[in-house]
Amino acid sequence: MTPLPLLLTAPLLLAVVSVRAQQERVTEERVREVVTWLASDERNGRDTGSRELEAASQWLAARFEEAGLQQVRKGSWFHEFSLPGVQIDSAAVKLTLTRKVGDASKDFVFEADKDVRQMLPSDGLEGEELCTVAAAGDPVLQRLMRARSARRPVIIETSVEHAFWEQAAGVHTVLSGRRQAARPMLLVREGLLPPAPGGERIVEWTAAWSVGAPVALDVTQRNVMAKLTADPSSPHKDEYIVVSAHYDHVGVGVGKDGDNIYNGADDNATGTTAVVLLAEALAGQRLQRNVLFVCFAAEERGLRGSQAFCARPPVPLEKVVANLNIEMLGRPESGKQKQCWFTGAGYSDFASVCEAALAGAGVGVVDFRMGNQLFWASDNASFVRKGIVAHSVSAGSLHDDYHQPGDEVGKLDVGHMTAIIRGLCDVAKALADRDAPPAWNDKGEQAIERTLRRRR
Repeated sequence: MTPLPLLLTAPLLLAVVSVRAQQERVTEERVREVVTWLASDERNGRDTGSRELEAASQWLAARFEEAGLQQVRKGSWFHEFSLPGVQIDSAAVKLTLTRKVGDASKDFVFEADKDVRQMLPSDGLEGEELCTVAAAGDPVLQRLMRARSARRPVIIETSVEHAFWEQAAGVHTVLSGRRQAARPMLLVREGLLPPAPGGERIVEWTAAWSVGAPVALDVTQRNVMAKLTADPSSPHKDEYIVVSAHYDHVGVGVGKDGDNIYNGADDNATGTTAVVLLAEALAGQRLQRNVLFVCFAAEERGLRGSQAFCARPPVPLEKVVANLNIEMLGRPESGKQKQCWFTGAGYSDFASVCEAALAGAGVGVVDFRMGNQLFWASDNASFVRKGIVAHSVSAGSLHDDYHQPGDEVGKLDVGHMTAIIRGLCDVAKALADRDAPPAWNDKGEQAIERTLRRRR
């Protein structure tokens, strides 16, 4: 006969073995494979509204399907929403530049879509006025690119290999943004303008330009989502936890040292990689609650994807008991390998629940000086505004390559990432199987109410 204590502990041992077996599916090789695909130059920085982000959404959906997860909505892996945009046509551009140096002047006429393309729309459709001419790598352009507007036409000289040129071809769509006294941003093919004169001679450029009327339209965006169904015998089978990360980044820009692609490897290909690998590792488990794995779009545009998800939830929002949001896992501060931190850690018992789960995987939890400030900076905030206990977990730092071209895969600590993701397997299981869901404490309720009151 089997001794009674062994009979009692056998189910626990089986559960531990099962979890460890799932964790072992998270390998450094698989982590590197997924994060490299997401953050490669071919993705062009995964900007909101871009073809590359749409391709990434399809790729993520295929990963969820291959893992054996279920669609949340029958027939689709996507939760769609729209952002306002405009359609513009580079074939409708007319541009003559006049270059004046001292008393001498010269005109340059450009062929639409071949020599000149329209990058961003303008408030007007034509004009003749002083303009700014600069190379695509000019750092002064960075401010204008962020503002998406200027008080005079901006003519950017760029190579045909630059992502700006490719994206502005023919009829194309750009998202709307705030603009003040905006004139068009036009691209001119490199080599058609003369080099700047030597010495200190002043060069004055004038543009005679016209563009086609922009066409307003809604631009469809996609959150990618999948479901791990709860054990049908569980008393919590109608409840959900959401494991999420944003998969967009900021696209391409002026760049630095010849690199104009903002790859977003750490921010947030690492978090998206974690969601994919957690989905693969936990597939087939029968947990006490359903788990929704969600990759949000448009986080970099003001949390728009998660806001849309919470405004039109695919499952009853009152049944969502917690959101584990994952941000920037790949570049730990010195001496903090296999350690992570939570935003707003002192606002609920969420971090303590996670800490106990992480400890079993050899991952520690530390404080981060900006943890409370960053509580409102990622997609967990959209859930918080709906009363759901939601925190972001990070295992990195706000390094110098944040939102810069240098945020590349080669700088990630893949071993550290792998350890953290394995620990998050235990975290997801603990949140799904725990009888009592996480709860706000008095400090958290007061802090959240103060912030929401200020923002109303």
